[in-house]
Amino acid sequence: MSTPITKIQFLSDRDSQHPIFYCHSADEGHDPMLNVTRAGTEVVISSVDCLFKVKKNPQKKNRVDIYMPKSSANNLGRELVLATPSIQPRTWYVSNANPHQNAGGRMALPDIIWSKYAKAIRVDAYVASGTNLSKQSAYVNIDLETPHETFIKMNSEEIHIGIALEWPTGTHDADKTQPFNVPENELQRGTQEQNPIYKVTGGFAMRLDCQVAAGLGQLLIGVV
Repeated sequence: MSTPITKIQFLSDRDSQHPIFYCHSADEGHDPMLNVTRAGTEVVISSVDCLFKVKKNPQKKNRVDIYMPKSSANNLGRELVLATPSIQPRTWYVSNANPHQNAGGRMALPDIIWSKYAKAIRVDAYVASGTNLSKQSAYVNIDLETPHETFIKMNSEEIHIGIALEWPTGTHDADKTQPFNVPENELQRGTQEQNPIYKVTGGFAMRLDCQVAAGLGQLLIGVV
């Protein structure tokens, strides 16, 4: 069963000459989903054939960010538990990281209610235009966040999964993207964004040890 989520985005350091790839459920034609599958001693959380907007890149980070409402987090948790029967869950560690200390962008950050972390066996993010990001033994951070008063699209508490990745590989080929005319309200304010918007398909896969996956399942089921 697929779990609908709010947003998935791939960020890369702007010096790498790769754009941002952005998929939000509120945008026309975008339906980001996460799937859970068992692969032997591993569990894979993935998103395949996802449609991403190609956006200008002001970032200095290489990472994947995933956002979802608490109801989707509960559903994803149940899928993880179903995939790991009779597995002893491994508790995710409490994180003391403070993302506000390293904030450098124009937007305010959400408030963090709690934050946990564990390690994935491997994480991969890719798009059909040639950009690839990955990391072996990647730290996976999961937060329960509440929106800042200035936020427009985030209007309630959400689960955020953030994963730092290595420097991107491949070359983004703009000729492998497709132009779309989107509604005016989808154009990003303050960046002179205009139609047509270019889009490309891509995917994401996070491989977890079964005990780590079972622990994540318990954590997400408990989100209220």
